Amino acid sequence: MDPPILNMDKIFRSFENHHQAERAALEDDQRLDYRERFQAFMQLMAPFYAASSGFQRIYRVDDLKQRKIRDDWRLRPQPVPESPRDG
Repeated sequence: MDPPILNMDKIFRSFENHHQAERAALEDDQRLDYRERFQAFMQLMAPFYAASSGFQRIYRVDDLKQRKIRDDWRLRPQPVPESPRDG
């Protein structure tokens, strides 16, 4: 499935320096209300959050490093048992 096409007007502007371009971009952002900002964000992020068209394989990594256990009260804690591996 192709990502949705963004319905955005394209405007070409040229600037003398980066400072003018940054100021123009800031003014453009300030003209948007919160709904327009949210809609633009959702359109841009839709391909990344869309449901997959097929099955995906999920892997689980279970190799954790040995943890140090503090024994401030000298209780001699028992070792943590290993977790069962996915088969």
